[in-house]
Amino acid sequence: MAQTIGFVVETSDDGRATVVAVKGQGCGSCSAVSQCHGGRAASTEKIPAFNRVGAAVGDRVTLTVESGAILSRMAVLYLVPVFGMLTGAFMGAFMSGGVDGTGDGHSVAFGLAGFVLGFVIAVAISRIWSAARPVIPIITRIVTSKFVFSSSRPSAGCGSGGK
Repeated sequence: MAQTIGFVVETSDDGRATVVAVKGQGCGSCSAVSQCHGGRAASTEKIPAFNRVGAAVGDRVTLTVESGAILSRMAVLYLVPVFGMLTGAFMGAFMSGGVDGTGDGHSVAFGLAGFVLGFVIAVAISRIWSAARPVIPIITRIVTSKFVFSSSRPSAGCGSGGK
């Protein structure tokens, strides 16, 4: 599971919250962390999350995204173009007279076309999935609660004696 830390900035009655999450902690080993989320280089991002632990505004929380949701989408984005490339390469080889090496140009051209077609299909599937079933992180733990200042109690310390 990918996890990151964030601060709750807004809550709603439907069990969701808006969290300002710190980028780079959940995927710190990835060298493309600064290019994630549309190429924006910001170190934080405001995202919706399921608020299952009852976090309040100002709480520092742990956000978790299930690995299965990420892996299934990555598999589509990687495997569909590769499958298209291999299918195109084999089709090009068979259409040009066999796999004896005489149709290498056709194999390369059809393989490239299959890769491009597979990539277009993978992007379309990804967009459909994102619209139908978006990956929404879950607030799994409250790290620190918001400090609430109560003005009804007299404060102690220097200058508060009322003299």
